[in-house]
Amino acid sequence: MQKGLLRWIHDPWMLFALLAVLLGIGLIVAPQIWILRASLQEAGGKFHLKAEASAGIVTVIPETVERYNLQEVETGVYAVSRHQSFYFSIYSQGERSLRLEAAKGVQFSVISGADNTLRLSIQQADFVISQKVFFSFFETQTEVTPLQAKMLAPGVVELTFHPNAYIAFHDQRLHYTLQNYVTFLSQNRYLKAIWNSLIVTVCATALASVIAVSLAYFLARYRIPGTETILVLITMASVAPPFLGAYAWRMLLGSYGILTRALGLDWTIIGIHGVIWVVTWLIFPVIFLLTYDAFTSIDHSLRESSMSLGADKRTTLFKIEIPLAMPGIVTGLYLAMMTAFTDFGTPYVISIDLNVLPVVIYKEYMSEVGSNVSIASTGSILMILISSLILMGQRIYLASRSYASVKSRQPSVMQPSQTKQRCILGFTALVCAFAFLPHVTVLITSFLKWNVGIVTTIPTLRNFVKLFSTELHAVFVSVFLGVSATALDFVFGIGIAYIIVRKRYVVLANFLNLLVMVPYIIPGTVLGIGFILIFNQPPILLTGTWIILVLAYFIRKLPYSVKSSEATLYQIHPALEEAAKSLGARPLRSFRDVTLPLMLGGIISGASLSFLHIMTELSSTIILYRPPWKPMTAVIFENAISAGADFGVAGAMTVVLMLLLYAPLYLITIKTRKIKEMNIESI
Repeated sequence: MQKGLLRWIHDPWMLFALLAVLLGIGLIVAPQIWILRASLQEAGGKFHLKAEASAGIVTVIPETVERYNLQEVETGVYAVSRHQSFYFSIYSQGERSLRLEAAKGVQFSVISGADNTLRLSIQQADFVISQKVFFSFFETQTEVTPLQAKMLAPGVVELTFHPNAYIAFHDQRLHYTLQNYVTFLSQNRYLKAIWNSLIVTVCATALASVIAVSLAYFLARYRIPGTETILVLITMASVAPPFLGAYAWRMLLGSYGILTRALGLDWTIIGIHGVIWVVTWLIFPVIFLLTYDAFTSIDHSLRESSMSLGADKRTTLFKIEIPLAMPGIVTGLYLAMMTAFTDFGTPYVISIDLNVLPVVIYKEYMSEVGSNVSIASTGSILMILISSLILMGQRIYLASRSYASVKSRQPSVMQPSQTKQRCILGFTALVCAFAFLPHVTVLITSFLKWNVGIVTTIPTLRNFVKLFSTELHAVFVSVFLGVSATALDFVFGIGIAYIIVRKRYVVLANFLNLLVMVPYIIPGTVLGIGFILIFNQPPILLTGTWIILVLAYFIRKLPYSVKSSEATLYQIHPALEEAAKSLGARPLRSFRDVTLPLMLGGIISGASLSFLHIMTELSSTIILYRPPWKPMTAVIFENAISAGADFGVAGAMTVVLMLLLYAPLYLITIKTRKIKEMNIESI
């Protein structure tokens, strides 16, 4: 026991691993448990009765009944039940009283509450009973008869009240039930949201894969002028704000869009077809980048062997090259599907009435007529389950096949014919044009005058003047939050990766490896709701502060830093660090002086990627932010979709955000991505 304790004390990495596990449980696991708990809860419900003095009976007001069923057995007599379970009966006893009789074997408990209320409890519910008395303008006001209860028997209670009073029954107990799941999986609105989400995910991913895989193959197999520039452009497109395309395409082809009005089109982009189109251009870069790397990593001698045995180019492509590139393709498809499935901004901006799961969850949680946390949590759990199934499908597919090959030399490219080169360049130009059309549209319209949501041809700097005079603080908020969250990702990304690769503690390392990837399958809206549920009450009250945003960004983007650092560590031989230890250096010093400097390139790339994605994060932001901590994405979102909002300010803020993103990304991409040395093969 003492030896184990001493080992922990003298091994700082063990302490760090324990800290990381505790932090992961607190910020990743616990919020999801709270969401699961909320999804199993159902609010108590209520109903109101009206005492009809003239008729001497009480009647139910139907529009006030929530989650209860009041069946009229006979005139003035009602049976109260919930989910097919009978609770008690209500018997009218004239204009001033009624009698409650519980189900057989059930006893009432009644106590007087504050503000002339009664608390009536049975085994299944806790009711707060109150009365409201209204006098007409011409009616003489009299002293109100207080609401009182008299226990006639353990299961019988008599209530007395003022004539013509309204009697309200509010069940205060939270009920644990699967009813929320029954509701979500039976009501047409929610089923339509699930179906629409799956349609958008599958169709957009399929269309994006055709574009991305084709382009990746052409650039990896043929010597095309400007390949390096194309790779830089597509890398830049991969970190575009997720709602940028939706915002720009709606400006072009919306109901009052620029092209819609200019060409007199009856067709608009509003609808599920528009969402699929916009999401396609949002997700194709990630498929392209991973597929391109997969194609360039294939041993070219395998292709030569196939063709030397009589196979033509088509057969070699489908039998040799694509199967060997499948790990990169499938991983790209998985990442693309996750992005499409969890995207909130695009469907909300393109078609606010289109129900998809992220939008439904947001509306249920943020509803102006009263949020339904239980239904929002139920939708969140279903999203996590579907995301997990997508991940499981990817893992099973890759695990069921072998893709290993012995790479003997650098990959080679072929010199295409002039006609083929022109076709490839034309296809590449078309893809890049569609990918960057939203960027160009936003850039141009940010310098044009907007009139009641419609862009004019009048050039102006008013949008930027208004932005810098009213919303400049959002720029500093975004940079502050981004830098803070990235710093946490930087530190914990290094430590967790080192523990996974080098220390390999039997339990902690494996658990950490699993834990750090969980945020990737949790949609941003779900993560935001989980954080509010767990941090909205003492002793840890963080809702509305900048801290909750930093923690959400840190956890959501942690996988980028961990996996980037992990990949770099696998390329550093442990013998280098062991040599330093053999010369007397302590473990931390050998890590600091030997391993860390060698890791910096990969660490900086991962941290930069985290920062870029943090700056464009929308789905968790709109759930968690509260003034004055309003990031740039929230400003763009509000001015792009709110009635009477200023589209010009949204465009100007988007331009500022693109400058903040693309300037450092361009420098990082130019420095880190190099085209591999290739041989030219004539055909």
